[in-house]
Amino acid sequence: IERAELYYNNVKREDNAQVYALAQCNLGIIYQTEKKDIERAELYYNNVKREDNAQFYAGAQCNLGIIYQTGKKNIEQAELYYNNVKRENNARAYALAQCNLGRIYLIDKKDIKQAELYYNNVEREDNAQAYALAQCNLGRIYQDKKNEPKKAYEAFLQCCNSNNPVIFNVANCALGDFVYFDKKTTNSKPALPDDYYQKVGYINKLFENFVIAQIMLAVSNIEENDLFETREERDDLVIKPICQIREFTEEIQQQLLVTFKLGKSESEQGQQFERRVAHYTNPNVLFELLKNDSHVRLNVVDFMNDPTENQLLSNWLGMNNDPNSEIKSFLTSFTFNHNCLNQFRLYGNENNIIGSGVSLVFNQSFFGNNVESSINPDSVALLNYDTKAKVAKSDSEENKDDGDSNNICSLEPLPLFRCLYFDPNSKYISIAKRNKFSFYLEHQGSPPKTIEEEWNNYIDSLGEEDKISKIRNNLNKIREIIKKLKGKKKLKALSNLDQLINLAIMPISCLIKHAAFEDEDECRMIYITHIADKKIQAPANYDYANSLFVNYGQKVEGYLDKIYLGPQCQPYHKLWITNHVRLSKSESKLKHIKVVQSEMPLR
Repeated sequence: IERAELYYNNVKREDNAQVYALAQCNLGIIYQTEKKDIERAELYYNNVKREDNAQFYAGAQCNLGIIYQTGKKNIEQAELYYNNVKRENNARAYALAQCNLGRIYLIDKKDIKQAELYYNNVEREDNAQAYALAQCNLGRIYQDKKNEPKKAYEAFLQCCNSNNPVIFNVANCALGDFVYFDKKTTNSKPALPDDYYQKVGYINKLFENFVIAQIMLAVSNIEENDLFETREERDDLVIKPICQIREFTEEIQQQLLVTFKLGKSESEQGQQFERRVAHYTNPNVLFELLKNDSHVRLNVVDFMNDPTENQLLSNWLGMNNDPNSEIKSFLTSFTFNHNCLNQFRLYGNENNIIGSGVSLVFNQSFFGNNVESSINPDSVALLNYDTKAKVAKSDSEENKDDGDSNNICSLEPLPLFRCLYFDPNSKYISIAKRNKFSFYLEHQGSPPKTIEEEWNNYIDSLGEEDKISKIRNNLNKIREIIKKLKGKKKLKALSNLDQLINLAIMPISCLIKHAAFEDEDECRMIYITHIADKKIQAPANYDYANSLFVNYGQKVEGYLDKIYLGPQCQPYHKLWITNHVRLSKSESKLKHIKVVQSEMPLR
């Protein structure tokens, strides 16, 4: 885009006004979408005049409206720009402008009548995507604001095949309800509610729609399927409680998210308190990661060493654990304590030599920040479908079929969450964090008073007490809601009630561990998906057949800051590890990785 920008800036109005208008539009798009500099984008768009090219002028005015509506929060100015866009100049831009005007009047100005007029101005031949959005919003207006079910039903029919997944799901969920509760039918043939409910997929931000569809699909399998007489009865009885559980779950998840922002600001040249995490493993795994460009793996939780893994929370909540559930959680573990004797004793041992492993210290760039990426929505949507799960391919099969399965079947950057340590009997709660000893190791040579101050600043910035208080409160609310749901006799007939409640709490199920593991100060990357997910792989060696995994897409070497060698790490392992990082540095491939021999006492 830097080179493109140079070329566009060579185009002058006096040479060719129409091409100049196009160049200025494209420069505006570069700064609006790529460089996120809306002030510069605004300058370019304002260079486009109607007399240069009416089509590009309309597009520029529409984009200026978007800048003022979403970027500058100035809806009055945005409205002026949108009203400059005429259908005869640019039908696509006109349709989008009318949609955005509809949103301004629906959301910001609370003028339902005017919003309806704008949405009705959008025709399918103008812009199919904008038309679908307009019809979906009209459906909501007629259903929720004006109590005109016939018009709402017709509007949703117009957009139920949209290629926008949000519009598609909203429309089909609404149509299913219209057919079930209002006995609506199409002109061509009688419609069945399941025809629409089955189309509703899983989207995190539309969790409610998915729950509605799944509940109604279960209702259709009950012989006397008059479980709910009205939408309101259904929503109050089961939909709202399950969605409340999900809201409280997401609040807990946010409390446990590792933001890597604790500590002083970069402008003060201070160090972040939580800026790196460590993964303990054996030298063989490190060899594969460095020498063979392998990937970090997220392993299925079903066969972890901890027998309570992924069950502690559900047991405390009184939920039934279904071992045959086809929704699976995959994870890999890290810790805030990089040079820990107990971790070296427990993890990464090779040839039964205690403390012979390594600690790989990753910087924060290794992780993503999109919380929603921890759940694969396409795969979770398979929950109640009659699918034949695709058998996970072995490593060799993937390589044979796809050439490079590590690139094709790997995950995008995932967020990191700290574990919550919980004792169901005493109700003790703590969260993973750095231990005080790590501060003394990091600041060796500094006065103890200075180190203690750093530790206290860390604890203050972490806000542990506040986090625990909020988490405890939300956990108790979730437990109370589940107790009430499970106690409603009318809901006993719903075969998938437990399944949907478990889905609601799934984002935190793998983050809650027994308090006995508190000293590990563990944090995790998690990927939740259906067993048919093509990213899931099985090892080629039968001896490891219990080890389904998913590859994480980042190559590790560019993200490693240090490698700690265990206190009993073997000399030949130390030799090749040191050789590899020195070679990388000498060839200037990557930044230097520091190799440190752990001095933790271990015989």
